[in-house]
Amino acid sequence: MEKGGLVGMEKNPSNHRLAMDNRQFLSLTGVSKVQSFDPKEILLETIQGVLSIKGEKLGIKHLDLKAGQVEVEGLIDALVYPRNSGSRQNVWAKIFR
Repeated sequence: MEKGGLVGMEKNPSNHRLAMDNRQFLSLTGVSKVQSFDPKEILLETIQGVLSIKGEKLGIKHLDLKAGQVEVEGLIDALVYPRNSGSRQNVWAKIFR
């Protein structure tokens, strides 16, 4: 799959898809908000809950929240959907532990 393979193909923001190439490029749809990002972790709100992307030298290459599309580059170590991701309070509790 070429980089950006999902971007432009997904017209329905009610779907959530991920496509990763060699742990260095991630294309996502169904993203509604970027909660936070730094070179080691990106937190995204998706229609399936909060998604935590962990790794090294992470960066957002493309962002189109109107279409629900995000592209991430860097060394991707983990993709996690925390169980209690529906509550903003849980995110703040993690930050201020």
